[in-house]
Amino acid sequence: MRSSSWLTLSAILIATTLTAGCQVGSVGESLGDPDDDPLPTPACDGPFGPPRDPASLPACCGEFVGGAHCLPDGAVPGLVRDRFAACAGGGTCVPDPMIRTGGVFEPRACTSLQGAEGVCLSGCIPEVQEAWGILPQGACDTTERCVPCINPLDGQDTGACNLRYTCEGGFGSGACPHTGPDLIDPAGLPSCAPDAHCLSLVLVPEELRARLADCPGSTDKCVPDDFIRTGGNYVPTTCASVGGAEGRCLSKALPEIAAQATLLSQGSCDANELCAPCWNPLDQTDTGACHLSCDPGPTAGPTQLPACCDGRGTCVPASAAGDNADRLGQDTCADEAMLCAPNVFLEPGFQPATCETELIQSLFGAAYAEGRCLPDCLPDVDNFLIGQDGCAEGMKCAPCLKPPFGTESGACDPIVTGP
Repeated sequence: MRSSSWLTLSAILIATTLTAGCQVGSVGESLGDPDDDPLPTPACDGPFGPPRDPASLPACCGEFVGGAHCLPDGAVPGLVRDRFAACAGGGTCVPDPMIRTGGVFEPRACTSLQGAEGVCLSGCIPEVQEAWGILPQGACDTTERCVPCINPLDGQDTGACNLRYTCEGGFGSGACPHTGPDLIDPAGLPSCAPDAHCLSLVLVPEELRARLADCPGSTDKCVPDDFIRTGGNYVPTTCASVGGAEGRCLSKALPEIAAQATLLSQGSCDANELCAPCWNPLDQTDTGACHLSCDPGPTAGPTQLPACCDGRGTCVPASAAGDNADRLGQDTCADEAMLCAPNVFLEPGFQPATCETELIQSLFGAAYAEGRCLPDCLPDVDNFLIGQDGCAEGMKCAPCLKPPFGTESGACDPIVTGP
């Protein structure tokens, strides 16, 4: 996690103590508990599940400062479990405030080393225990010490002040876009796609869950690494999408992007990303690609691509035509780099209706009867032998077999549709 551990190296804090010339606090010291407001009941389940009474669980950390109990390992997400001590009888030793709230918890603010801003963390967290004699108690309980948000020696973020979870924002400080050390290291999670890993459902904001793929055999979601590292507080890189329109670099692990992989270009995006347009090039509706997390949205309105096919098609760059490019022609598109894509090809899930040819069947036999209703502006369909034959206006019944030798015409091949 780069330097995101709260006290990654106790030597850093030891060096701070030597600089300050004193040691603050010691194990067993009784300084009294500050007045506390009771912890509020959270509005959602947290990373440790629903709130529960710590007294119903086996106690732990009693030989040090106490105030912690053993949660079953299954109740502690694997990505944070290694931050806590293991219980001798099994399970994970978790501070009581996190158990009472299910982990929907924000540590109390305090003043730490050399007057630095900090948060109160339990001495039952191993990294805090290692530096117990160095850290001040300040406004914290006797079972806690005040850990600085920023290392006073090198000015680097210790990650301590990102140890929080809210119903609205999930993990992290809430600042968006997130800056500083990674909040979560994807490398410790199961891989589900290139540059994407499986993340526990409780750590994924509810509004994003439907846009993510499921991880096999679990309720976890396949989340792009950039969103994991930042706790979801991430603004994707801006790029030039279809027809040069504004877009965002989004991971191929997102089902919406994977479904359009043959239509979207990589452009300036990373190898495992594609440039998704902010606006649908067909109907100029908002795709949502430029409103993920705290993205402020597109800087300009939609750009309408030129029409073709008597208004029933759209001129698109050949690179955006994907596997359909060989079927398309230029039609009335003025730019030679553009192809005329029938609008039905850009509709999700479109597949042509089955039809029966008339003239072609009468000329070449019953083997040429089956066909598909395809737009009449396609080069292979714009043929005087091919009739409408029961198809809708603007469509013709193209035979599955090409006369006179019976080779496959491609008319009955599946069509790759767009956004």
